[in-house]
Amino acid sequence: MFLENIGKEVKLQYRSTEEDVVQDFYVPVLGESVQYDRSVGYFSSNILVSYIEGLEKFIQNGGRMRLLISPFVSLDDGQALIDSLNPEESVSGQLADLFSSYRLNGNKSNIAAQILIQLIREKYLEIRVVVPNNQAGLFHEKVALFYDEIGDVIATVGSNNETKSAVQFNLESFSTFRSWLNGQDVYIDNFQSNFSDTWDSNMKSFHTVSIEEAVSKEILQAYDTDRSISDLYDQLHGNTLTTKSEDDSPEETTILRFKPYDYQREAAEKWLKVRKGIISFATGTGKTKTAIYATQKLIEREGPKFFVIVVPDKTLVEQWASELNEYWDNVIKCYSENKTWTIQLKDQINYWNIVEDQPVFVVSTIPTFFNEKMNRQLKKLKGDYILIADECHRLGTESSLIKLPDVDRRLGLSATPEIYMSEDKTERLFKYFGGVIAEYSLEKAIRNHKLTEYEYKPIEVELSDTEMEKYKKFTHEILKMIQSPEEEISFDSISIEAQMKLFQRARIVYGAQSKLEKLSDLLDEIRGTNHMLIYCGATSISEGAENADVDQENEQSSMRQIVAVNNMLSAKGIPAAQYTKDENGSERLDRIGSFRDGTISTLVAIKALDEGVDIPEISTGIILASSGNPREFVQRRGRLLRRSPEKDKAVIYDMVVLGSGDDYEGINRSELKRVQEFTKSAINKTDLESRYNDLFAKYLEEENVE
Repeated sequence: MFLENIGKEVKLQYRSTEEDVVQDFYVPVLGESVQYDRSVGYFSSNILVSYIEGLEKFIQNGGRMRLLISPFVSLDDGQALIDSLNPEESVSGQLADLFSSYRLNGNKSNIAAQILIQLIREKYLEIRVVVPNNQAGLFHEKVALFYDEIGDVIATVGSNNETKSAVQFNLESFSTFRSWLNGQDVYIDNFQSNFSDTWDSNMKSFHTVSIEEAVSKEILQAYDTDRSISDLYDQLHGNTLTTKSEDDSPEETTILRFKPYDYQREAAEKWLKVRKGIISFATGTGKTKTAIYATQKLIEREGPKFFVIVVPDKTLVEQWASELNEYWDNVIKCYSENKTWTIQLKDQINYWNIVEDQPVFVVSTIPTFFNEKMNRQLKKLKGDYILIADECHRLGTESSLIKLPDVDRRLGLSATPEIYMSEDKTERLFKYFGGVIAEYSLEKAIRNHKLTEYEYKPIEVELSDTEMEKYKKFTHEILKMIQSPEEEISFDSISIEAQMKLFQRARIVYGAQSKLEKLSDLLDEIRGTNHMLIYCGATSISEGAENADVDQENEQSSMRQIVAVNNMLSAKGIPAAQYTKDENGSERLDRIGSFRDGTISTLVAIKALDEGVDIPEISTGIILASSGNPREFVQRRGRLLRRSPEKDKAVIYDMVVLGSGDDYEGINRSELKRVQEFTKSAINKTDLESRYNDLFAKYLEEENVE
């Protein structure tokens, strides 16, 4: 009961900068409540994370929640709703986008959404969405009504919405009204009447629809689970663990839910000591988790810090944010699809400059990081920030190297940090980050069962006569341009025209028509294979080549190839989806989800899956096309070797262009480098060496042939 248990503790007003309004108000009040009515401007299921203690007690009390919400989560969304000729359709679209953003497995957003749906399914929660009539404006009421078992009421009115930022970060305030105090019942009666009128659609300017009407059944069903609400809560707040590494290292208390291996712990400690460095672990061996472990240790030892994490693309923004949200709340995703990132970042920096009480994580794509809006905000930050660059080799372009910030702590992560065909850019990148401070090879990772074993199956193809004639023509033109032996050239030193010719020639090899014929035969041979990834196309000739035409032509060629592959899969009745830069974040996550649950058996990619994206279920890979850049094929192999419970090995099929005669000498040398690299760690190494050692000796004399 309010009066008996917390009546004297409830204050007249609460301000988020002066007190912890979650712990000081919401948790104790919800813990004594049996009914909770709330009307808000907008609502995020993430608030359930903050209210966890109070909600558990609230449910034990048999409590019932009724929420009136507006569907917009940004000013742009709100204006779109006002301007819409079909508000209900606009509402459905915005809510679908919100729910789709929770799709990455294991993160707090996803679990909070599951709790939200479970509360609805088990009748603890009703949500109605307020929709404007005839462009009437936006519903933005902010009233809460809490009822205890004897009918006493606590009401709040103020600026807070049902989001974590509203109750934790921003300057928000609200006033309270208590029914047992003289003169306050008239205000509460008015609040109750207004809430009922809105709930029952007895308003001229607005009407309401249930959440089940506003959001499609398929989207809500994606969050259905057999787990109980209490189990889901346990997963959310069971953060503090005593962990013991599988390497038999000492126990330690940490908020982290994973157990760092010795090599991860040693790398983290080295970085903490020297303050700079690149961690170069084989793809799939835990670079991200090592960085998170180092981050947590730094926070434990020195207190909250402001972190900026830079990644190549939007999928990795989501993946990093998902991992970080397992342990910390203040995570801002800065990329084009988050329309409010500038506002979120500005608010967070303003708050940080006043109170450095919680760590902050800004996760940004590379273009956004170098954006003037980002730099303008970061310059306002009091003190320094810590820079973490995932796939740090992607910062090895001239335009990036000259703009890298002068911060004290820097951490780079990359399985292959060297810049392809550019010693100068490699040296500058290493100088900035402080060189490689920790390594963990693929061979060691497989030997120590951190990665799965793999079988390597090269499939040899040849160029057609027409393709070979084109290849020789480009070779002749390239040699005239560079006027030196091709193997001695530095990519940085040649003209854009020569770079274009090199690319156009390479495109002939990775786009060889006979590869599609071999692919068709292979798909018939392995029909019924699940969790298969087909790689089309290639990355650009060099990360250091900042020429839009090179990348554009490469992407166009790759797209032509991927269309042919998609058509082939469709004709053969193989359920598949493509995963490229053309799909938005929501589509990518949906396709990963469908791949994981077996709805589709095959993903077709160009280069969107080359870096960082974690799909351990992939067990069969077909490399249809590959550039000469070792980084590309090393990362692609690593993508296939992540461990998964039902996966005892990976199988890699590789379309390799080989032929006899002088015309094939350069092609053979380039292609055999990849074959040799894959052979070294394959479980069928002996058979492969028997098949290829003579060719290795002939074309790769400078290599160590084992």
